[in-house]
Amino acid sequence: MTQQAVSSSTQTTWRNSPPYLLTVLVLLYFFSQSANSQSPEPGVRQAIESLLASKQQPLLSQADFSPYSDALKQLYRMNANQPIWLGEGRSTKNREDALSLLSNAKADGLNADAYEIERLRGYLQQAATLSQSATTELVSYDVALSIALVHYARDLHVGRVDPRDFDYPAQFAAKSASDVAVLLNQHIQQQTLAELPTALAPKFKQYQQLKTLLAAYRQQNTAAQMPKLLLAKSLRPGEQDAQLPELRRRLLEFGELKAEDVVGAGNTETMYDVAATEAVKRLQQQQGLKADGVIGKQTLALLNQTPADKIAMLELAMERLRWMPELPEGPRIFVNIPAFQLWAFNSRDDEQPLTMKVIVGKAEKNQTPVLWEEMKYLEFMPYWNIPKSIMDKEMLPKLLSDEEFLANQDIELVGRYAEDEEEENQDSIVDEIKSGRVRGRQRPGSNNPLGRVKFIFPNKADVYLHDTPGKAAFNRDRRDLSHGCVRVAEAEKLAEFVLGGQSEWDQQTIQQAMAGPKTQRVTLKKSIPVLFFYTTVFVGLDDKPRFYPDIYGQDELLQTALSKAADLNAKQQLVSKTVNSAGGG
Repeated sequence: MTQQAVSSSTQTTWRNSPPYLLTVLVLLYFFSQSANSQSPEPGVRQAIESLLASKQQPLLSQADFSPYSDALKQLYRMNANQPIWLGEGRSTKNREDALSLLSNAKADGLNADAYEIERLRGYLQQAATLSQSATTELVSYDVALSIALVHYARDLHVGRVDPRDFDYPAQFAAKSASDVAVLLNQHIQQQTLAELPTALAPKFKQYQQLKTLLAAYRQQNTAAQMPKLLLAKSLRPGEQDAQLPELRRRLLEFGELKAEDVVGAGNTETMYDVAATEAVKRLQQQQGLKADGVIGKQTLALLNQTPADKIAMLELAMERLRWMPELPEGPRIFVNIPAFQLWAFNSRDDEQPLTMKVIVGKAEKNQTPVLWEEMKYLEFMPYWNIPKSIMDKEMLPKLLSDEEFLANQDIELVGRYAEDEEEENQDSIVDEIKSGRVRGRQRPGSNNPLGRVKFIFPNKADVYLHDTPGKAAFNRDRRDLSHGCVRVAEAEKLAEFVLGGQSEWDQQTIQQAMAGPKTQRVTLKKSIPVLFFYTTVFVGLDDKPRFYPDIYGQDELLQTALSKAADLNAKQQLVSKTVNSAGGG
């Protein structure tokens, strides 16, 4: 058969083939051509797979990259296990953008040194001098840059340390590290790595405000030594103190005092005058302290904070926000523990939330836990079910010295049976309480520490929000006074917020229920998320920062954990300071 006849026969076969078969054959032809011209180098692929499997990169000071191993494998799989940064056709812009991201990591409160940027620059310079046949070196340099970028992206997206190491609930570790590889690959393919921080960082307005503040404080002279203000006792308006010139200078830096007020002090510069007093009052007001102008321990601590102190606090606050999952739309209630403050938002963008002072758990014994739960119901005129620990430690000693103590406090014992024949006397009652056969509860009324309403969101720590008859304590600057539950200053307003979506409840019916003789439980038609959080820096609705004392030592603990995380080979043995004995009001 002639060549012309063969060609004619082949053409006839193609014409008579079904259309879908023709499509398949054409695709197979083009794929085979592409594979022949751009097939992955087997040696390169094997070198990458072997290096990733080892989870060790000797070129980096922290050789063990096992925390990022899964994300790295995913990233390279999406790139056919071929080099991402180096080699023919690889984007110079991507390499430059990657190095720029790592260099600017401190803008998000991260430690740029952890990503070994200078070492990576040196490797990339060496790579430029190598031939394409230097497979081992090129692969090693490529993977080193990928490790650093995945490390950075993971830190920015989910945080540098695991919140569960601090007894945080599982919701705070809900973000997946696998998202990092997907997002990173998208920006590599689109050559938009400069936009990666926006995609990875928390979407909360609060985070962006903290980031802006961080940049502003870094512009200040953080190396300058600022003399400490030292007071033997509280300084009151009109009193004399040799440190007043330094106090005025500090108030001037804080923006609370004008230059003319400093100059105008004149011969009375050591007197705590009206201008300085008003400046201190404004500062106290902003920070949620009692605005009386008296410089006590907390106001003094605030005045002694340096820019470096504030930078450290901002970095810790940003780390904690990276742990936060997204909240669903709708009402939500926040309590910032060290701020002693509650916010009740009607929506995510609510700019006029209900705010009020709160009292939280004692720092040494009964710390209020970080939690995220759903408020299910509230109780008007509640009983107080006294926890056994409080009954044993606080109630029993009083009962032993006063037989009428329980009756006078309107406390009844629950669990005694009518058929019990044992004679009721003080000794038997004490024995039954000690053994746990009975428990105490305080009836509703003016003596009840839960006040007129409590708000329930079931949780393992058995804490809740509640009213209190002891209103005077809200005038204190430091309010860690409870057994772990959170007391609210304006319980009636909070009840109005919680029941705002239920038409049968209004201000009048709520007031009646809070004055009624009987306990009344109201189930919410839609549960409300409740978040107890811990951050010592918070930007208020006026866009001004508040810096709070680290009442539970959690900043110190987190800073220690971050220092350990900088060394991936160090054993991470964290001992939480949190005392999980909360519960009971």
